[in-house]
Amino acid sequence: MVLLVLAIFGGAFARAASEASKKHPPAKSSATSGEPRRAPVAKPIKTKTKKGRRPNSFKSSSTKFAATKPTTTRTTSKSISTPTTHRRATLRAASISLGSREVITSRIMRTLANPRLGIENPAALHAFFDQLHQLQADPKGQLIRVIQFGDSHTAADIFSGALRTLFQNKFGDGGAGFSYPGYPFAGYHIHGTKRAQSTGWSVLGTHLSDIGDGMVGMGGVSLSTDAAGNWVSLDAEASSLQIQYLIQPNGGSIEIRDNDTLLATISTAKADPSAPDAAGQFGVPVEPGPHHFEVLTIDQAPVRLLGLSTENSYGVTYEAAGINGAEASLFLRWNQALQQPLLAAVNPALIVLAYGTNEASDSNWTEESYAAMFQRIIERIRIATPNASILVIGPPDRALRAGRRAWRPFTGVDRIVAAQRSVCRKMNCAYWDQRSRMGGLGSMVDWVSVSWAQPDHTHFTGEGYNELASALFADITQQYDTSEPALTRTDSETK
Repeated sequence: MVLLVLAIFGGAFARAASEASKKHPPAKSSATSGEPRRAPVAKPIKTKTKKGRRPNSFKSSSTKFAATKPTTTRTTSKSISTPTTHRRATLRAASISLGSREVITSRIMRTLANPRLGIENPAALHAFFDQLHQLQADPKGQLIRVIQFGDSHTAADIFSGALRTLFQNKFGDGGAGFSYPGYPFAGYHIHGTKRAQSTGWSVLGTHLSDIGDGMVGMGGVSLSTDAAGNWVSLDAEASSLQIQYLIQPNGGSIEIRDNDTLLATISTAKADPSAPDAAGQFGVPVEPGPHHFEVLTIDQAPVRLLGLSTENSYGVTYEAAGINGAEASLFLRWNQALQQPLLAAVNPALIVLAYGTNEASDSNWTEESYAAMFQRIIERIRIATPNASILVIGPPDRALRAGRRAWRPFTGVDRIVAAQRSVCRKMNCAYWDQRSRMGGLGSMVDWVSVSWAQPDHTHFTGEGYNELASALFADITQQYDTSEPALTRTDSETK
């Protein structure tokens, strides 16, 4: 009887285990399944708490900076990797024969190298090219700044990070330039820097449906606190540091430190309470090399940080101000009176606008309404930086799901490309048709199949962003190499 009971229970248990294994099969290990390993999702890690100075720890994309042994390294554009996983993209690529993969890759590379698909209206970049010529003639003569505003393609700083490396390898390392304060959203990082913050900050600018008073500074994101003891840190190689902050009624004071050395104590309060809120800027030179900068609030009073910038004395910066999910119209919701002096002070030689992915799926935009809005952005930029060249990067190709496994080309990009191109012609801006560079309508499926784009058929992998950045840089430098340097007065007299 006992044996019969055990047999009955044993059989039931075996059936239950079998059913469970069908519903939840064990995960395959990449080591045994033959899949190449991919980097895990970039997750912030905790920084150590300094006694009496950091009341809270916050998960950050950075590790603690080692003053005695700097760990900052330089990378080539090919070494910049995406912070997201690509397991499904890898599996899809693995299902393609090696021959097919080579054919598709070759087709993409031919399109990327096609000189007829380069910069449209390159004459709009001549002011930028003139500064590059001057820098090449005198490599330690000046610092040239490039700023790219955009959506998630910019926020990842893979595409822009690759361009930063390419420009700096050719023209000199001007540093990382502008970045948002602290760690305002998950996955935020600027290549070549590390960052962290305490937990007591409120972020404004990343919740696109509600950006509050719009006082978000030059790049569209700010951090605020009313408490003492909150901090942000930034590790970077630089010869100067700049802090951008809001001057407001009863504003608190901040300490600015470099490797625990106090550089300054700054009040963010208005001298005249009746004056409007304004942008404050504090800059200080530092010894060239690696630094660990900290900004610490010391009062129970409001403080709002708008940005930090680390630069070298000469070379080129390529600065990224991207926000996940952003549409170009967000630019017009930032307080202009606050943004304008900050942008003017930076005095960029080139401003890059990289929007359109999110607008393409927004049915509220027609070609005409989008063009009118986009023109207002160009006009606003020209008010703040009349001497800057402007380059517009069109949205990439996309595909939408059509069934469980099928994808169809997304034609919504058409009206955005047409609107942007028409505004660039009217407003004398250069244009780079990213979708055409990829291979045109429907090309995204090819990019996914060779693991150069992610399974969402909207974003790219590290390899894809690097290839696009290399193509854009080649198109820019092709035009630069054929441009003539502007004549100086001495040159014109001798000729």
